[in-house]
Amino acid sequence: MALRLALSACKINRAPQDARASGACMLIYRFLTGEDDAAFCHRVTKALSEGWQLYGPPTYTYDGHNKKMKCGQAVTRAAPDQPYDPDKKLVDF
Repeated sequence: MALRLALSACKINRAPQDARASGACMLIYRFLTGEDDAAFCHRVTKALSEGWQLYGPPTYTYDGHNKKMKCGQAVTRAAPDQPYDPDKKLVDF
């Protein structure tokens, strides 16, 4: 719901030439991964506290080599008036 509200305030860039358009937004995507433990939950919680939104359900798999469960969670965030820069870390947008 909060993501829809953030996106409704601006237009998502679909083409590079629109990157500098007034009111344009870029939707940033990250996929957090790690062992299924409290540290992973803290990473997701930190991302949520920084304005990232959950994107879909979490994923789980068993790592037979290390005999541990691994999990992942996709998160997104709208970045208003930000051109895409592949050299910039996603957490810096």
